[in-house]
Amino acid sequence: MILPHFKSVCFVISLQGYMATMSSKGIPEDMKGKDKIVFGNIHQIFDWHKDYFLGEVEKCLVEPERLAQLFIKHERRLHMYVVYCQNKPKSEHIVSEYIETYFEELRQQLGHRLQLNDLLIKPVQRIMKYQLLLKDFLKYYTKAGMDTEELEKAVEVMCFVPKRCNDMMNVGRLQGFEGKITAQGKLLQQDTFTVTEQDSSFLSRAKERRVFLFEQLVIFSEPIDRKKGFSLPGYVFKNSIKVSCLGVEPSVDADEARFVLTSRNPDASVVRFQLLASSPDICRAWVNDVVQILDSQRNFLNALQSPIEYQRRESKSNSLGRSMRPPLSAASPICPSKRSILLLGFTLALSSTPSVIIELLSSLGPC
Repeated sequence: MILPHFKSVCFVISLQGYMATMSSKGIPEDMKGKDKIVFGNIHQIFDWHKDYFLGEVEKCLVEPERLAQLFIKHERRLHMYVVYCQNKPKSEHIVSEYIETYFEELRQQLGHRLQLNDLLIKPVQRIMKYQLLLKDFLKYYTKAGMDTEELEKAVEVMCFVPKRCNDMMNVGRLQGFEGKITAQGKLLQQDTFTVTEQDSSFLSRAKERRVFLFEQLVIFSEPIDRKKGFSLPGYVFKNSIKVSCLGVEPSVDADEARFVLTSRNPDASVVRFQLLASSPDICRAWVNDVVQILDSQRNFLNALQSPIEYQRRESKSNSLGRSMRPPLSAASPICPSKRSILLLGFTLALSSTPSVIIELLSSLGPC
């Protein structure tokens, strides 16, 4: 356990070396005001792990049944990683401007092997390793014959958080959108499609587009071609559809991977965007989410027009659809044999995935 802890301490010391040197020796004039963006909320992540989360995870080494509830309980707190990832594209942009000059000088002064951007990616990698640990633990939990409901919920949580992290990093790389992205509601989907636009009788050539589905807006963007000299991935805004003008046609020519989004213009004309997904599953997920958005919009309008009737229907629906499931009881006592299997499974999960134990358990404290 000493080596993993040592490696993570080295990572934190390296970052602190950059921060301390930048603070004491100053930064380039044209970088002033940008230095805090470079590190984001990494101090918040580090302090919480060091002061609290490491100790809680270590308790799971002797009480493995605590692990699932630990991640479920702290789902909201783990969203500090989402905040970090939301800032990451801005951080990458600033670091890329100075990586061969200012930050290279700092690296040599500090005697570090890794560059700054190699260190700043560590929290992004870390959030994925929580998921790996829980999935491994679920495998051994199942072999032990235990109830996996709570652990499956924990896995679900730690699949959702990394997805949100990835979503926020991609949204942060969107360029040229003049509106306020945070005002568009939750990001529900994002995928790359082959898109054909039809305006009146004109049919555009099929183009690759990264499409973002928010609660209030659909954004079409063009991926930046890294072969053309761009050092960082990104997207350039091309078009959008307000949800208030949005329509959907679930399938096109019996092609299960193809669907149409429509945009209704003020003059009553309609623009059709034909989207070809990489799989039917992606197509179905998008159509389902768009239909749900439109249903919610329709219900909202109905509530405004006939509030009493709407409340009456909602009350009836809630009374019929209320879940009858009893609340989860306290965890059942674990018999010694099953407890031994769990402890063995926990150990095997860690030993079979050394990267997880290196970056996740013994090294959780420093970040």
